Amino acid sequence: MVVKGKTITLLSIFLMLLIIAVAAYGATVVGSKHDLSTTTTPEPCAFCHTPHFANATNTAAPLWNRNITNINAFTMYTSPTMNTSVPSHPNPISISCLTCHDDAGASSAVNASDTHDLRNAPGPGGIPDTSSYPNCNKCHTWGGGGGGTSAYFPIGPNLSDDHPISMTYPTTAQDPAFNIPPDLQNGWSDVKLFGGKVECASCHDPHDSTRGSFLRKSNSGSALCLTCHKK
Repeated sequence: MVVKGKTITLLSIFLMLLIIAVAAYGATVVGSKHDLSTTTTPEPCAFCHTPHFANATNTAAPLWNRNITNINAFTMYTSPTMNTSVPSHPNPISISCLTCHDDAGASSAVNASDTHDLRNAPGPGGIPDTSSYPNCNKCHTWGGGGGGTSAYFPIGPNLSDDHPISMTYPTTAQDPAFNIPPDLQNGWSDVKLFGGKVECASCHDPHDSTRGSFLRKSNSGSALCLTCHKK
């Protein structure tokens, strides 16, 4: 595309649209823990999103640039006191988060390359993401003996000890201890439901780290928890 004598690539258009969309919400991924860019690979959006060859199979994030091999590898939360259902594996919106946070390196049940490889790598590296080796330091703190410790937050594949995800938000008849959202499908303005279900992104906004842990609202005085729970 040529505008006033300048060539604008599709990638440039894609990145501009992402920047505009994020700016509209007053937050940015740039400079946060989700910003994996370096001087060698300076595209912060490209580590999660791609304009071409995106994963549209089992994730729901727009133009997702990551894979997940086995969505059935997760152990979901269960409890005899729950009055609503949890599926056998996470829904696509939460799977998008788990393509990175599934702790692939700690379990042979999940393919380790899912966490590290992009479908469409930034720069000249091609596929897999061989161009961003310097970006390893964004997630790993390397030890003197060649080993390292993880600087990111792994939560899977065992999700049985975490807040349930992909569960249907309970009705008052099912559990009166829950607040009724103003929108049964979309939740509140600051805490989201996705098709009436609780997902990772219900409480976390991956583009906004201003409240710590990418929370959608402050949990001071348990304010985030009390959005859904009456006590």
